[in-house]
Parts: sequence; C-alpha cells; structure tokens
Amino acid sequence: MPIILIAVGVCYSEKSGVYAMGSEGFMLISAFTSVVMMIGTDNHLISVCIGILTGVTASAIYAYFAVVLGADQVICGLGSNFVMLGLTSSLQKLLWGVTGIPRIRGMNPVAIPGLSEIPFIGPMLFEQPVLTYLAYILIPAAWWVMFKSRWGLNLRSVGENPSCADTLGINVRKTKILGVLTSGAFCGLSGAVLSLSQVQSFVENISGGRGWLGLIAATFGGWNPLGAAGAGVIFGAAESLQLRLQIMSTINISSYVILMIPYLVALLFILFIGKSRRHPEAMGKHYKKQ
Repeated sequence: MPIILIAVGVCYSEKSGVYAMGSEGFMLISAFTSVVMMIGTDNHLISVCIGILTGVTASAIYAYFAVVLGADQVICGLGSNFVMLGLTSSLQKLLWGVTGIPRIRGMNPVAIPGLSEIPFIGPMLFEQPVLTYLAYILIPAAWWVMFKSRWGLNLRSVGENPSCADTLGINVRKTKILGVLTSGAFCGLSGAVLSLSQVQSFVENISGGRGWLGLIAATFGGWNPLGAAGAGVIFGAAESLQLRLQIMSTINISSYVILMIPYLVALLFILFIGKSRRHPEAMGKHYKKQ
C-alpha cells in the first residue's frame, strides 16, 4: 500500500510537468512525524493527519525551489531526499538516543462482514486497517479528478504545453504547485501507513527505496492513477516475496540477493516498458510567464 499511494501521488506531480524525485524524502519525514505524534498523543487520526501535513509541507519547500525559483528539479529532489534522511536520523538519535524509537500501538485490522469471508482474496483485501480501505477510495477518486474534472484537465494541459495553457487563462505556476502538493499529501499518507500500520515504529531509512519504486510504478502506469496502482501491486508483491524468502530457512539464497528482488523487477520494467512511455512534453522545464 505505501508503494501504491506514492505511485498515485507521483502521477499528479509529473502530469503537471514537475519531476517527483523527492517522494522518497517526503515519505520518510512523514513516517517520522507520524510516529512521534503517535507517541505523544496515542491517537491514530491525529498522527495520520500530521503525517499528511508533513508531506505537504516538505513538498511545498520543494515546489518553491523547483517551480517558483526554477531550480533544477532532479537536483532539488535528490537533495531533498538526502536532507530528509539526515534530518530524521539525527532527530531520532537526539530524541531517543541509541535505543531507538519504541514500538507504538498499531492499527488493528477491520474485517468487512461477508467480503472478508471470500476464500483467498477475502482476508487479503477485506481484513485490513482502515487506512487501506481509505486507499481503495482514493485511487479511483484520484483517477476521476485527473481525467474527469476541470482541474485535472488544467493540470494535464500545463504539463504538456504551459504557454498554451497560460494563454487560455490557466495559472501555470499555481497549477504546478498544487500538483506537487497533492503528490506530497499522498507521500505523507504513504509514510503514515508504513510507520503506523505496518512497521509500528520508526527505524533509520524506513522508506527503504519505496519512494523510488512508486516513481517507477507511476511511469509504468503511464501516469494514470489506476495504472500506477496496478504497477504498485506488482512491486508490492515482489517486496512481499523477498520478505517471505528471508524467513524461509529451507531456501539457501544469499539475503543480499533476496533484497534485490523488488529492484530487479523495477529494472525489468524500465528495460522492457520504460522506453514506450512518453513523459509529459514540459516535464522538468521551468516556465516563466512572459
């Protein structure tokens, strides 16, 4: 689910023509603040909201440099990831020392009567924490907003031809910033899901490359939230496979090889499918109103 949420968020940023290179860092800092807030309040709702707000705030800083100032988007995104990694690691050691952050109260699964009793897929899809059900709603909603709403049309227009969109009265800068902020909100929710629902704690570099997998999933899905979510399911399955292989003592494979499985799948996607995907025409280009 964290990979799927990031993939959907990346669609909004990159459809507006702004590279979502900082998604890994947005997710990481959101996971940290969600856990810190959970320790302080013992309230899942407040912690999730703080996680989302953190993702939006981090993406707003990135949008200021990349969209407003016109700085190189790739450099800004990579720099953001490094800053967030160093910041969370330092704050973790400052607040809790070498002992690390204690485990928190996780989100209990909620079974949907009837649906959770379906053989095989019932427990897998309908016996999940509330945030998973929220994602079920957000994915089609994100698709509808992007392809059926007027704002979604403006967003896609800005990503393809900002000068033409400008002549039609669309505020290019504002639309790009809102696309980045939407991406940050999804990254924030992704970090909250990872830390509150799955790991139930915070460890250094907890994101573990999931932001990059989400970035690739969005590309594979053609920056369509439904396609991106489908690709995220595949990457999530690869991640689940490597976790299960690590606990199977009968499998005599190096743990380093097992850890490579999700990223090998991502490389195969790039190798065979990535070249067929056309980026939005104005991707990565700074637009200055004449």
